[in-house]
Amino acid sequence: MLGKFTEQVQINAAASEVWNLYGTNEFPKFVVEKLPHIVEKVELIEGNGGAGTLVQVSLPGNPPYKEKFVLLDDVKRVKEVEIVEGGYLDLGFTFYGIKFEVIEKDENSSFIKLTIDFETKDVENIHLTIPNLQAFLAIMKASAEYLEK
Repeated sequence: MLGKFTEQVQINAAASEVWNLYGTNEFPKFVVEKLPHIVEKVELIEGNGGAGTLVQVSLPGNPPYKEKFVLLDDVKRVKEVEIVEGGYLDLGFTFYGIKFEVIEKDENSSFIKLTIDFETKDVENIHLTIPNLQAFLAIMKASAEYLEK
């Protein structure tokens, strides 16, 4: 079964400023520093933050999992990552991908659009994605507060 969740948060900051956070290695540092109850640690395994980069993510009370940066487009302001080991893959999902898009509204405001795509053979697994969606919404709102200061 294929599934998709999409959410959007408006930020009163220029799209270029938002992308300077989301599209760089500063984003994992920001999340760990501001929201340690959601993400304890993000460790760079290989790469420089661009496409092909592999990171290990540690969440409180859960075993770490690995994400690969599949796409990082500075022109379109799109970042796509895919879980490649552990995490949802250990819970019966065959694919779990996360996409952030920074969309310019006007010169002083933008949207962060989050899309989570997943595939699982067991429809019962879908409820497992809800806490992750809630965590990403908390991250997006915290980044909005940070960038609007």
